[in-house]
Amino acid sequence: MGCFSSRVEAPTEELPGPPAVERDAPTPAETAAPPTLPSATDLGVSEGKLEVWRKRGGGDLEPVLASGAVAVLDARWVIRHAEAGGVLTHRQALPKEAFLSLTDLVEATTKYGSLPVGALSYPWLTKDHPDPRGANLSRVARALKALLTDIPRLGVFWDFGSLHQHPDPPNGVLRTEEQNALFKQGLGCLGTLYSHPQTWVLRLTSFPDGHAAEDQIEGTNVAAYFDRGWCATENAWASLTKSSALSLDLGKMRGGKEYYCRSLIDDCTQEGGRRPPLLPSAFAAELEKKSFTNGKDDKPLVKRLYEAAFKEQFGKATALFYDSLGWGDAEAAQLAEVLASGAAPRLETLYLSGNKVGDEGCKALAAALGKEGAAPRLEKLYLNENKIGDEGCKALAAALGKEGSAPRLEQDWRRGLQGAGRRPQGGGRPELEG
Repeated sequence: MGCFSSRVEAPTEELPGPPAVERDAPTPAETAAPPTLPSATDLGVSEGKLEVWRKRGGGDLEPVLASGAVAVLDARWVIRHAEAGGVLTHRQALPKEAFLSLTDLVEATTKYGSLPVGALSYPWLTKDHPDPRGANLSRVARALKALLTDIPRLGVFWDFGSLHQHPDPPNGVLRTEEQNALFKQGLGCLGTLYSHPQTWVLRLTSFPDGHAAEDQIEGTNVAAYFDRGWCATENAWASLTKSSALSLDLGKMRGGKEYYCRSLIDDCTQEGGRRPPLLPSAFAAELEKKSFTNGKDDKPLVKRLYEAAFKEQFGKATALFYDSLGWGDAEAAQLAEVLASGAAPRLETLYLSGNKVGDEGCKALAAALGKEGAAPRLEKLYLNENKIGDEGCKALAAALGKEGSAPRLEQDWRRGLQGAGRRPQGGGRPELEG
């Protein structure tokens, strides 16, 4: 979502927070009847196609796609529009062919790979229009063209074209009451769109050539991507449980280079491309330093949305892929805080291979995993190709209840093999093996 849209588009009242519940009481989300999702017949697709879409987690997005709260742009249309020198207009002014329907998305989903859905994260360039010259449109189209060399179709969430906007606020042309209700429903799903482990996130972390902050009119948010509240939130959502290959920093694209899908991913994830996940409390503290155009309304909203997405994604995660991200001891310690909180009760496999974690980071992980209730189902831990020595190995082995395996485990890490855990019969902590 653009980092300016909330100023013009924010709801007039805050979304209600969750009611207080007793520690062991079920939450409303657990007791409420699930939303009625469309059938294969309703969508005009085969049962097999719909099953694949929902196995990939597409059902999480269906309520807002089916209701019309969110409309995703057809990547092919975005490319054509950019190549024709166009500028993106607000959703209500876009032609029907600019969008992909829920049926289109279900049909485009395959048994392998991610969902055919992407979300754009970028800073608005002016107060009234996110991209008045079409400069960012051209940059996004370039990335989409590369992705489509491997992906048949892709629907793109771009806030200005995907959520109902106020068409002409200076002249009093605002959303209708129905559109306003849909807009609020769409806002409530942003955390899922950006944090979903099977959606792409495209992050424009730099300004386009020729954009000068000093030229903007008074009141314009001129902060850089990582200093803006909404951008920082979207970036944090994309850093929860998503594979690094699905979160692309388009600011790292090189001028003049012809990209294909694989080369785009390689360039846009260089140097890791993401940070470790943040606990909601740590995120809330960081958010206080970020720039919002409408902070009074937006800060409490995004804090709630972040916490909801954090609980949703970690609560159902069975595998986490944090390999080859360039993480060191500090990042391992930050991840350890999340694991120690008990946020991942279903986690079975944790990939941390190919990083720069040393003894101190390994000790932090060991302390976290040794806590009661921290990742109780963890069976496999991959730490090969890090910088872990004897101390880290012994700490981890002790925490997992297998002290004697530390020397062999440490040797296997150095040889580039896997350090894995296998649950012994009768439950308990995982055993370590080479």
